[in-house]
Amino acid sequence: MAQTPLSRRQFLQRISMGAAGLVLAACGAEPPAQSGGTASTAQSSGTASTAQSGATAPTAQSGAAESPTQAPQAQAPSSASGTKQVIRFTMFGHPQLAELMVARFNETHPDIEVQFERSEGQGYSEKISAALASGDAWDVFRVPNTFPSRFGPKGVLEDLAPFIDSDKQYPASMYLEGALDTWKVEGKIYGLPVWALNIWLFYNKKLFDEAGVTYPTPQTTWDEYVAMIQKLTKRDASGAITQYGANGWGSWTLPVAQDVWSAGGCFYYNQDKTQICVNDPKTAKVLQDEADLMNVHKIHPSALNPPSSPVSLLSKKVATELNGNWLPWDNHEQWSDDFDATLTPLRDGKRVNVYLPDAFVINSASKVKEAAYKWMSWWAADPESWKFQGKVVAPLVKPQYEDPKLRESWLVKPYPPGLIDLMQEHAKNASLWRVDPHADQFENEVWYPEIDKLWRNQASAADVLKTINDKGNELLAKPIE
Repeated sequence: MAQTPLSRRQFLQRISMGAAGLVLAACGAEPPAQSGGTASTAQSSGTASTAQSGATAPTAQSGAAESPTQAPQAQAPSSASGTKQVIRFTMFGHPQLAELMVARFNETHPDIEVQFERSEGQGYSEKISAALASGDAWDVFRVPNTFPSRFGPKGVLEDLAPFIDSDKQYPASMYLEGALDTWKVEGKIYGLPVWALNIWLFYNKKLFDEAGVTYPTPQTTWDEYVAMIQKLTKRDASGAITQYGANGWGSWTLPVAQDVWSAGGCFYYNQDKTQICVNDPKTAKVLQDEADLMNVHKIHPSALNPPSSPVSLLSKKVATELNGNWLPWDNHEQWSDDFDATLTPLRDGKRVNVYLPDAFVINSASKVKEAAYKWMSWWAADPESWKFQGKVVAPLVKPQYEDPKLRESWLVKPYPPGLIDLMQEHAKNASLWRVDPHADQFENEVWYPEIDKLWRNQASAADVLKTINDKGNELLAKPIE
């Protein structure tokens, strides 16, 4: 169905309703207080039993073809005329990464110049909306994860499907299964998945050694993990906690999804995203387990404190922390050889690893769309790009997992040894975190206000999830603004 493009005023009004707390927090920006409803802006494809159909581990080698990237239409000015095409680009997060990537691309692409402007995480959506409304937006920019599906059909973003379909250097077959469908609406693709964020169990070896506790492994079960972190929690003579055994559980939605899917529960949607289905016994069990770490066992700080709070792995006063693959790079000045990583605890012998795709988009008003796509696709899929960004984020293209030499080029320090050794196994159980246009409103108005009652020990997981289920489905029945 064709959709009428938004006016500038309508666009500003509607985008201001969205939030990007999850992605901003995941990339080094300080997230807003969760008690007000921090938004996790990308959603699961359904229950754990079906979510894995989204992106599975690569099984066949997919090499890059020799011919250059082909875009569906020529853009002016062309490099054939000897005029260098200039691309304006902005993003938030991952300090120093974009600067390295831009320099390398410009060095190897003499016909294109990427001009980079770093943006702060706080106020990023407002900055993008104001620039688009004024007609002075960047050609390419990183966006919160609900943005492409919400605003692409309104005429704000370029449809990337024709570029992808004709791309022979970085063909669609290179991407993990389902990755290119993340921001597909009625056959049009409004965002290119350039990397993935995923979740690991980081731990402080020194604190384990001091307590005489064996390190966690990929075989560690949830019950074994709880027993472990109880031993690693320390109190002073007054009973005040001086060292927590755990942190990061329940603090934001990606770790919760990882734990729920591993247990076979639903988070948030059913497979086709037509219903909220968190009112599920397995989901309730996992959420109650996580709340009990804080309120019953008292071996975990409040989930209302983000993992980046002073009570964290980096403070060396926490023995284990559920956090993302970006943690070592974004905190390299504080990173220590005392830290290592492993896979998250098993739930009933199973584990699902959530992979959150991140999107770059092209401004539909750009005059250099061909060059813009060339920049984006190089970032997403070129082996040279992964020598830089692979230290921070995970690939969504198959060759980077399948080719041992390519893996060795990006699985390097500051990643800890455990993460490097286990990345292949991690990817084998990958499942993409899907985007739903209702996500921002659902989380601001329903998820966070209600789930906070569980973290504060004001209600049980079962009661909270029933309320979320009912209110969420009422919201889903309404049209997207």
